[in-house]
Amino acid sequence: MTSISDLDTKVAPEQPISDEEQLAALGHVQELRREFSLWSIVCLQISLMATWEALSSVVATALTNGGAPCLFYNYLIALVGTVFIVLSLGEIASIYPTAGGQYHWVHCLTPASYRATASWFTGWISIGGQLVLAASAAFAAGLQLQALITLNNPDSYIPARWQGMLFYWLIIAYSTAINIWGSKILPHTNTAAGILHVIGFIAIVAVLGAMSSKHSASYVFTEFSNTSGWTNDGVSWLVGLLSTVYPFLGYDAACHLSEELPKPSRNVPLAMVGSVAINGLIGLVYAIVLLFALGDLESLLTSDIGFPFMQLFLNVTGSPAGASILALCITLIAVAANAAGLTSTSRTAWAFARDAGLPASGFLSTVNPTVKVPVRMILVVSFLQMLLGLIYLGSSTAFNAVLSMAILGMYASYFSPILFMLIYGRRTSAQVVRGLGAGMFNLGTRWGPLINGIALLWLLLAMVFSTFPTVEPVTPDNMNYCVVVTMGWMFIGGVYYYLFGGKKRFTGPVVELAEGL
Repeated sequence: MTSISDLDTKVAPEQPISDEEQLAALGHVQELRREFSLWSIVCLQISLMATWEALSSVVATALTNGGAPCLFYNYLIALVGTVFIVLSLGEIASIYPTAGGQYHWVHCLTPASYRATASWFTGWISIGGQLVLAASAAFAAGLQLQALITLNNPDSYIPARWQGMLFYWLIIAYSTAINIWGSKILPHTNTAAGILHVIGFIAIVAVLGAMSSKHSASYVFTEFSNTSGWTNDGVSWLVGLLSTVYPFLGYDAACHLSEELPKPSRNVPLAMVGSVAINGLIGLVYAIVLLFALGDLESLLTSDIGFPFMQLFLNVTGSPAGASILALCITLIAVAANAAGLTSTSRTAWAFARDAGLPASGFLSTVNPTVKVPVRMILVVSFLQMLLGLIYLGSSTAFNAVLSMAILGMYASYFSPILFMLIYGRRTSAQVVRGLGAGMFNLGTRWGPLINGIALLWLLLAMVFSTFPTVEPVTPDNMNYCVVVTMGWMFIGGVYYYLFGGKKRFTGPVVELAEGL
């Protein structure tokens, strides 16, 4: 075994190898069961992304910052940008199918002079982004459960933040239990979530289409409305991207489960691209139906329920029970998304610990011999998610801050491997590992760089505006704290890496190079 950091990269032609041999070439032995099928991974991804459900949960930001056209056109822009990202990541994942994902790819694609450092910080921000993304689903589910109580008891129930935090913790507790003791049935629960994802979509679209009064096409496509307080309409519009970028996060989950999936070099990119295509189309139909059915926008944005989509369901059905049933479809998918997010995040963090990237890596990288999952890492990730809930006690806009942190963290982790693939990957053929060719999902030297470049520009734009407050004037209560929390996360990582031995212990993934390299 030789570290890639000592050698130049060259093409290594080999005969097709098994999944276990491919993983061994990437420096690891098979420890996890390959219990996921392509279908169950796709279901996990579409339920983790939960595009139309997430759009329901975060629709208020776009409607406040630009009205119906802001949501519709930003959705199309975000969908196109996401396609360029997922194509770029899918190509890299096809070459290096390991649970480490982004940090492993960066290590394989960068020059030796800063390979380990770039890899480590990519891994650190990737874990942070995934952790917050999973937490955002639990936030949505927990606050929606609280909102359902308000919907059904408008005169007697007074919601409190601490109660919302307890609901949030309840969702995390469920996800922890199912990830540890229900690992064998987890693929089936993901499949069930995928089915509910489609059935719920059909039911809600049918109800909104049949029972609501409809806006005109001009209202949906041309009538801009800025009530955010931002005096610059262009800035307000771009801040509204939050509502359409967030619903597309999570398509990299398949990468982090590649060691639990057969034929990962083929199936991981298929799952990534397929989930974006499925959710993108479903979400577009839902967005159009939703915007035509909105009714009085002011009543939705000022509703005591707290979620405009729940008030819309109540307005359309005229029944708290009917509205609750429709809303539960969205809430249950958010619960499933948190469980899927915990699966993905724990596997990334476990792989990072396996490569000595975390404090107490030897302890945290252990796979429980009975249930064959990284129980300790699952518990650590769950605990960190629970700590995030404390933010909600201090800020009424904590949910938006968590959404922004998810975008900033996930997009930053996508940016690095795509950038290094563009700069170094094709110049060196990105084929450094024994038995690994260009990958079964290959963009080619003609279109690949163009796709990578567009993806990088989109990532930069979305990251910048995810840090903006959603409304003006800014107060301590409505401030977007995502930059503060993200910088705090990076500061903690930097202190560990440079001052407490992280740089010495982490040399990057060890891979087996082809003969003669």
